[in-house]
Amino acid sequence: MVRKKTLIAVSLIAAAFFGTSAAEAKKPRDDFFNPQKKGTRLKLFGFFGPGFRGTLENRAPLEEDMSELHTQLIGDVNPGFSEGSLNMDVRVFILSFGASVGIRNDWHILKFEPAGPEAGVDEGLDHGEPELSRKARWLKDADYDWREKVWPWYEGRFRVIMPMYNFMGISTLHVRYQDRGFDDAMAFDWPTSTVFRDGMYAMWESFLVARSKHLGFAGPAARVLFVPRGTAQDKEYELDLHYGILAGTQVGPGNRDLVLLRFYTTLGLDDELMGTQAFRAPIQIVFGYQADISF
Repeated sequence: MVRKKTLIAVSLIAAAFFGTSAAEAKKPRDDFFNPQKKGTRLKLFGFFGPGFRGTLENRAPLEEDMSELHTQLIGDVNPGFSEGSLNMDVRVFILSFGASVGIRNDWHILKFEPAGPEAGVDEGLDHGEPELSRKARWLKDADYDWREKVWPWYEGRFRVIMPMYNFMGISTLHVRYQDRGFDDAMAFDWPTSTVFRDGMYAMWESFLVARSKHLGFAGPAARVLFVPRGTAQDKEYELDLHYGILAGTQVGPGNRDLVLLRFYTTLGLDDELMGTQAFRAPIQIVFGYQADISF
C-alpha cells in the first residue's frame, strides 16, 4: 500500500514537472520580438539564395528587465561573399547603441569598368550599358566578368524599439565605412542590393509588424540609403528608398526555430540599380529557416 501511494505521488510530481516544462518550452510564434533570455546561444540560418549565416551570441543583463549587453560573432557565406564580424550592442530600455567591425572576402565583385578607345567599342560603356544597372550586372555574370578582393568595414548604429499592444516597431540608423579598394569605382553591394562607391554611407531601416502568438508576425518594412555615387572626381550622395515586408513565425519543437521572410523592392520608383541581377527585377528576397540552440 505504501509502495502504491509512493508510486502515485512520484507519478503526480513527474506529470506536474513535465507539464510545466512543456508549457515553458513552447514559445509563442511571435517570440522573435519578445525580450530574449540571458545567456549564450547559437543561431544557424540557412536561406534561399542559397546562403548561410551562423551567429554565436550572448546576452548579459546590466539591469534586470531594463538594460543588457548583447554581443554577437557572425559568419556569412553566400554566392556574393563570405564575411566574419564582431558586433556589440548596449540596450537601455527602448534605446540601443551598437558598433561592429568586419572583414569580407568579396569573391563576386561586380564593378563598373567602362571600355576605353583601345577596346574598339563604344567608350564609356560596360557591356553596352552606361551604368552598372541590373542588365549590365546580368551580362557581366554571363561573361564571368567579376573580381575578388578582401576588405574591412566598420559600423556604428542607433536603434529605437517601440513595443505596442499586438504590434512592434523597430527603427535603426546604421553608419558604415567600407574600405573596398575598388579604385573608387561604382560597385554592387550585396547586402543592400544596390550600387555605390567606396567610403561612408548611411542606412535607416524600419519595421512595423502586427503580432500574433498563434500565427507569428508580419508588416511593412522600409529602408532609406544615403550612398556615395556621382563621379570619382566629383562624388555626390544620393537617397534611395526600398520598401517591402517582414514576416515570420516560430516553428519546430516548442516553436524554438524561426521561418523568416524579408522582401524589398523599388517597383514604381524608376530605379535601374536596385535588385539582385539574377531576378532581372528590382527585388531583394531573404527567405530562410533559423535553428536556435541554447547552451
